[in-house]
Amino acid sequence: MGLVVVVAYKSVLLEDSPTNLNHVDFMWRLLIGLGCVPGVIALYFRLTIPETPRYTMDIERNVKQASVDIDNVLTTGTFVVDPDAAVQRVQAPQASRRDFAAYFSKWENLKILIGTSYSWFALDVSDCRQPREQDFNHAPLFRSHSTVSVSIRVSS
Repeated sequence: MGLVVVVAYKSVLLEDSPTNLNHVDFMWRLLIGLGCVPGVIALYFRLTIPETPRYTMDIERNVKQASVDIDNVLTTGTFVVDPDAAVQRVQAPQASRRDFAAYFSKWENLKILIGTSYSWFALDVSDCRQPREQDFNHAPLFRSHSTVSVSIRVSS
């Protein structure tokens, strides 16, 4: 995006004096403004897309609306939300620690949890061990002018 703006203003930038940077000011304002467009579009879609029937049933506990939604999707392929529809709540049991322990006491579920946890742990460790660009930029500030050599001999 920045390259497009610079190319569009190339002729004006080459003609500007170094003391008058009005076009540069307009360029960065344009970049910031254009950078907001994808976020606004994403926000619009997130606010206007209706909830899934699964969410309506599990989280909102509105089984009647969820069944109407899934019937609409299966028969017509469209999804209609009626904001004035009566909400019918159900008393469904909440998950507990006992449910967690019962689920992960089975080996097939536990090995997925362990594998996923280890994968994320390994990813985090490898990411933390990577040298950063700022480490290289400030390295001369922290180097000593003298070098020390240490050798260790191990005899068996």
